[in-house]
Amino acid sequence: MSVLKFSAAYRDGTWIEPCYVELSPEGRLLSLGQSDPNAGEVEERRGYLVPGMSNGHSHSFQYAMAGMSEFINPLHMVDNFWSWRDSMYKLANQIDPDQLLELSTQFYMALLEEGFTGVCEFHYLHHDQGGKAYAEPYRMSSVLLEAANRAGINFTLCPVYYQQAAPGVALKPEQKRFASEDVDTYLHLLEQIATYGRSHHPDMIIGYGVHSMRSASLLDIKMILSAHWTPGPAHVHVSEQSEDARVFESTYGTRAIDWLFDNAALDVHHHLIHATHINSVEVRKLAASGATVVLCPSTEANLGDGIFPLPDFHRLNGSWCIGTDSHVNISPFAEMRALELTHRLLLEKRNILCSEEDGLDSGQLIFDRVAAAGRRALGQKAEPFAVGELFEGVVLDADHDRLLERPLSSVLGVLVFVGDRTLLKEVYAKGKRRVVNGEHEDRARYRGPYRQAMKSLMKA
Repeated sequence: MSVLKFSAAYRDGTWIEPCYVELSPEGRLLSLGQSDPNAGEVEERRGYLVPGMSNGHSHSFQYAMAGMSEFINPLHMVDNFWSWRDSMYKLANQIDPDQLLELSTQFYMALLEEGFTGVCEFHYLHHDQGGKAYAEPYRMSSVLLEAANRAGINFTLCPVYYQQAAPGVALKPEQKRFASEDVDTYLHLLEQIATYGRSHHPDMIIGYGVHSMRSASLLDIKMILSAHWTPGPAHVHVSEQSEDARVFESTYGTRAIDWLFDNAALDVHHHLIHATHINSVEVRKLAASGATVVLCPSTEANLGDGIFPLPDFHRLNGSWCIGTDSHVNISPFAEMRALELTHRLLLEKRNILCSEEDGLDSGQLIFDRVAAAGRRALGQKAEPFAVGELFEGVVLDADHDRLLERPLSSVLGVLVFVGDRTLLKEVYAKGKRRVVNGEHEDRARYRGPYRQAMKSLMKA
C-alpha cells in the first residue's frame, strides 16, 4: 500500500486541499480525501491532481503524416478534404502491421505526455495492402491493442464497417483495405476481434460502428447501429463535409441526423464524429437523443470541414467531447479551448457557453463537460477517481509560471485556455505513473524501432 499527498485535487466539481491518495500494490484507488489515511509513509507530490482527459476519436496511423500535406499539389490546385484524403489513402495502403505497432506505440505514449489517459481508436485498416484478410483476420486490431498495452493508456478499439465509397458507388481500389463484403462478414470479424481482446487484453474495451453515412447502405447502417454488438460504444462519422450532407439528402430525401434519430434509436450509447453540417432541427434532435458529438476542432479546421454549432447544441444540454482525429494537434487543452475560441471570433463575445444554470467559469465548464462525455465516448463506466478502480490522473506543476501563486479557482481556466504539456508534472494511467517531467517512462525503449518504421514509411 502507498499514500501520495498532493497540494490539491479536483474531484466532482470541487477542490480538496491538501489531498491524500491511498493506492493498493496493484495501483487501485483505496481512498482519496483531505485526511491522512495513516496507512504508512506518505510520498509528497507538490502539484495539483486533476482527472486525465479522454481522446474520443483517433486514427493512430495518421500521426505519421500530420503536417506533411500543408502545400498545394499541382494536380489539386483547389485543395480540400477530398484531395487531402488521397494523400491519406496512400499512407493507409502502405503501412504494415510492424510499422503500425511502432507508430501507434509512440503515438499513444505521446498522448499520455500531453495529458490524455484514454483514447478511442476508430479502426478501419482491417486487411493487408492488397485488400485480402490476414491469416489472423484480427491482425491489425491486435497490433493496436498491443501498442496501447505498451504505452499503458486506457484503450477502446472501435473496428468499423466500410462497404461503399458513396451512396450507390462501389468501393475504389484504394479503399479495399477497409472493406467488409457485407454486415455478416463485418460482424464475424468484430466477434473475432472481441474474442482476441477478451483473451489477450481483458482490460480494454471493444466497440463497433460504421465508418460514415456515405460508407454503407441505410439498411446496413440501421442493422449495425440499432443493436449492441459489443459492450463498448458505437461510433460513426456524420456530416463532416458539406458535400456529405448534400449527397446524403439528395440521395435519400432526408438529412443524416434526422434519419439516424428516426431509424437508429440514437441514445447515450452512440457517438457521432464531427456532425459539422447540421441544421437547427438536427441540433434539437441530436441533443434530445443523449448521443455524444465528438468534436476534433484542430482537424476540422485543418481540413476545412466547417464549424459545429456548439453554442446552440450546448444550450440544449447536448453532450460533447473532444478527439484529435488526424493529430495535427494532440493537446487536450488546445482542443478544448479551440471549441470556444472559434465561436468567440464568430460571435464577437467571450465566455459564450456560460450561464447561471451551467456555471459562470468557462474553464471549469469546458473541463467538466469534456471529461464526462469523453469517458462515455470510450465506454468507461466508472467516474474519475472511483474507489476500487485503477488510479489515473494528471498532476499539474504548482510551481509553473502559469500557476505559481494563482488561486485554485483559476487553475482550470489556466489549464484550458493557456495550458500545454509544460504544465504537466506527472501522468498516471492504469494504476501506474507513466509520465514524469514530460516524458513517458518507456520513450527511449521504443524510440529506435519507431525511427526505423518511419524511415521505411518515408522512403516508400
